[in-house]
Amino acid sequence: MNLFRNWRFGYTKHVVRNVEISAQSPETCLKVARAGLEYLHSNMEFIRDGKTYKFSEAMKQFTGSFETAVVKGTKPKPTSFEYEIPYKGKNLKGKDALDQLEKWAKYGTIDPECRDAIAAVIKNEDWQDLSDSYFVLLGAGSAMGPLLVLLSLGANVIAVDLDRAPIWERLVGLAKNSPGTMIFPVKKPFKDIKSDKELYENAGCNLFTQAPEIKNWLLGVESGKRLIIGGYAYLDAALFVKVAMAMDGIIEGVCEQRKDTALAFLCSPTDVFVTSAEARKAMVKSLKDAPFWQKLVSSLSGGRFLVPNARKECKSKDNKNTFNVVDGLVVAQGPNYALAKRLQHWRCMLMWSQGHTVSTNIAPSTATSSVVHNKQFAAAYGGMHHFKPMEIMYQETSNAVMGALLIHDVRNPKAYANPKTPLASPLQIHAGAPFHGGIWRMAYKMNSIGEMSAVIYYLNQYKVTLVGGLAGFVALVSFIASKGAPHTWL
Repeated sequence: MNLFRNWRFGYTKHVVRNVEISAQSPETCLKVARAGLEYLHSNMEFIRDGKTYKFSEAMKQFTGSFETAVVKGTKPKPTSFEYEIPYKGKNLKGKDALDQLEKWAKYGTIDPECRDAIAAVIKNEDWQDLSDSYFVLLGAGSAMGPLLVLLSLGANVIAVDLDRAPIWERLVGLAKNSPGTMIFPVKKPFKDIKSDKELYENAGCNLFTQAPEIKNWLLGVESGKRLIIGGYAYLDAALFVKVAMAMDGIIEGVCEQRKDTALAFLCSPTDVFVTSAEARKAMVKSLKDAPFWQKLVSSLSGGRFLVPNARKECKSKDNKNTFNVVDGLVVAQGPNYALAKRLQHWRCMLMWSQGHTVSTNIAPSTATSSVVHNKQFAAAYGGMHHFKPMEIMYQETSNAVMGALLIHDVRNPKAYANPKTPLASPLQIHAGAPFHGGIWRMAYKMNSIGEMSAVIYYLNQYKVTLVGGLAGFVALVSFIASKGAPHTWL
């Protein structure tokens, strides 16, 4: 039991070390990625009809597939495009959108490269016409996925989601009310389906139980077209590892045979990455400029809360490159979450090294229903703006900015996503245009501000007076530190 508890709260140092080792050289990085994925594919099990297979074997053994349905939108393609970013009740366009990008960059909520990438999409109307592009969305209905953005720009969306009629009633409805096209798997020939109700009942598939068949279907759908395949499905706890593995098996199989396939993922900011030297300098400055009360809490807690963000730089084995690692992990998210995101990083780096375009940008912390249904997380989010330059985004803003970054990566030949772009390490593909929400530039580690953010939120909620609240706040920190409470948001 003690071993389990220690792992549950002590796994983060191993994830950080994995990245530091990977930074030693590009060869080491890819060796680590390959070994991690090979282990998972060989040890994860796939069970069908009472028989157990290695996941890697199952993905090759089963030969079934699906029929294909196509629904075209009823709206005409716009005669001109003007990219919109919903933000605080307004739809920002043109100069207003560019001004907001500049504000975020100056404050530190995003990196300058992110500002420039989104601005390039706003300024290039031709990039926004996606009628020539084919996007596969594994988990098409995901809250953080780009479905609405892509359909609004006339894209061809190859949608993969659960075979549940209400899901497809919604997805097909969105497609019909757009200038885009939706292509999706069905259980019987499309020509034999006579009504919308029958279509919804026959649409979809299951990533857990039908991963081999989904791969087979994607190998034949829209033959001759370049696919941009994105993994967006998310579930809690161990189920996230399972669905991430299912998506990985599908992606691996498709990329092996459709060599021009591009990849797309949304990285969590609460993970481990290499950042720029400029971002690290911003962390150091933020620590120097932090309010007195934050420095006091940091000191009184004895290193349990408000831990400095800037880490010691690490060098490559040949001493030619210096990497700055940011540890944004949040213990409460758990080792399953960390593993699921890590295997996605491994796949991205391997595919990039093999010549595939890979869009894998950091998305901001977002107040989606799957996050804020947990009251502790909701409270922590409610107080994080006190730790500059943190800003929690709402779903519609995140969808828009991350959709723009995806477009940038598949349109701009100079993007980090392009495998021809020279990088010191494959680890850097995640840092081309990060919309990290402030995590890469704030004074303190993300894992060390959650409790304090929640306390501030509750103090404000219950209208505690400033003096009394501060006194109680400091007393609480001292008490928790003296008891040695585990460092977690929950």
